[in-house]
Amino acid sequence: MKRIFLSLMAILFSVLTSVAVAMSVMPSPVKVSDTTDVFHEITDIGKRVRQQVARSQTNQFGQPIQTNPPVVLNDTLPVRETASWLIAPPDSLVFSDSTLLPLFVFRNPLDQLYKRKENGTLQLPQYSYDTEAMQGLTFRDTLFYSPLFLPMIFTGQMLPHDLSLYPIGEEVQEKGLLIPMEKTFAPELGHLDFTREVRRHYFLTYPDRIRYSVVNFDSLPADSDGDEMVRETYNPFKELLKAETSFSLETPDVEGATIDRKYWVTSGEHSFQFAHNHFSENWHKGGTNNLNINSYNALRANYKKNKVRFNNLLEWRLQVFNAPDDTLRHYRIGNDMIRYYGDFGVDAFLKGWSYSMNVEAKSQLFNSYPVNSDKLRSTLLSPLYTTVGVGLKYNLDKRSQKVRHRRFRLDLAISPISLSHRYVMSDSVNVTRYGIPEGENTLLDIGTTISSNFTYDITRYITWRCRLNYFTPYDKVVAEIENTLNMALSNAFSTTIYLHVRYDDSVPIDPKFKYWQFNQTLSFGLNYKW
Repeated sequence: MKRIFLSLMAILFSVLTSVAVAMSVMPSPVKVSDTTDVFHEITDIGKRVRQQVARSQTNQFGQPIQTNPPVVLNDTLPVRETASWLIAPPDSLVFSDSTLLPLFVFRNPLDQLYKRKENGTLQLPQYSYDTEAMQGLTFRDTLFYSPLFLPMIFTGQMLPHDLSLYPIGEEVQEKGLLIPMEKTFAPELGHLDFTREVRRHYFLTYPDRIRYSVVNFDSLPADSDGDEMVRETYNPFKELLKAETSFSLETPDVEGATIDRKYWVTSGEHSFQFAHNHFSENWHKGGTNNLNINSYNALRANYKKNKVRFNNLLEWRLQVFNAPDDTLRHYRIGNDMIRYYGDFGVDAFLKGWSYSMNVEAKSQLFNSYPVNSDKLRSTLLSPLYTTVGVGLKYNLDKRSQKVRHRRFRLDLAISPISLSHRYVMSDSVNVTRYGIPEGENTLLDIGTTISSNFTYDITRYITWRCRLNYFTPYDKVVAEIENTLNMALSNAFSTTIYLHVRYDDSVPIDPKFKYWQFNQTLSFGLNYKW
């Protein structure tokens, strides 16, 4: 019994002794650090600056801080031997209140690309990205607009996207950032937040002015999260095991459009040109000042269906010029002609040939007088030339394969049986000037007529037109040829050279030109085709 009591006393004494030793070794419980606290301890640069201020105040006599000898690595960054992810400032730096260095600078992969400032932050380039250079850029397929000026459409987003139940200070938001906020896209994102805030304020302040909502627009795309848009990867084994499906080859229901054929084709040409001559009073050869105005208008209406053709042409030429030598009138009428030509034909047995009947009628509209005379020379329907013929007609239309816009068109009409009629309505006009016997006002001749019209488009802007008409009643000949060379400078301006030659042996002979008559014009002005 005595031995058991002594054993218990010895065990109790040993336990008390071990407890006393443990209390002396661990006077307070060990504090376990939280991961969040460690993160804030590392990223809180402001806290480390305050620690450095406290240390610099203790060393106010300029004594350097005792640090372990640095080890130089391959990237020339001095670090402590105790931690490879910590960088100690060089010992040669002198600390003062204006220049503060943190105790430790945590190593970052960006240290291999950029240097650090004296306060320990990374020294980034002055312009990481040049946004000013992109302000003047525009794209054809991109429309730049400000969301603040768009119509207000209620989307239902009333709460801000960064809603928080407790206030967040700027220090907490910028804590742990190695790059300043102004160097990132934070200003652009802040502008978007400002736009959303303005719209939200408008929704709350003026709810009665909201006229549109996303519910009223069915074509708006649905707002879906990115998690729902899952793209299936390509699996070749799935395609091998996939069963083939039969497809219907039925014609889809497509509503066709019916295009009606157009049998009538209309076109026109209009020009207004002028020419001016001016001579000084002492010009060595003399001369008369004059101003010529030339107008040409042509309307065409052609019909073609199967083998039937019906062509119509109505043209009017007018030339007016001043007459300084005429004491009775200030102007004179030069070339005044209104002409209609029509032919009706049916395709014949040969290609390009057709049985045709043509009609031509021409006269003038205004009165014409000689110089310093009131005797009427010609007027409306005085004279009036009418020609009707029946025969064959040949049409040719060719385009060049080598030169673009080069085209040749020819119409040749041969009328073995043709009637030519001349008529003078006014009694004041001398009928013998137009081949009509004295005392009569009409003349009818039966003969043969050959007429031809061809147009040669040399280039896109140069066109040569020629009209030839030959009629003979077998005792006299009436022939005329018109040549027009039109050189277009643009779609609106052109230069025209016009030459009209006529031969008529039924009129009194002229001592100088015999039976020949000439009319030539060179003009420049406006031109329009349709």
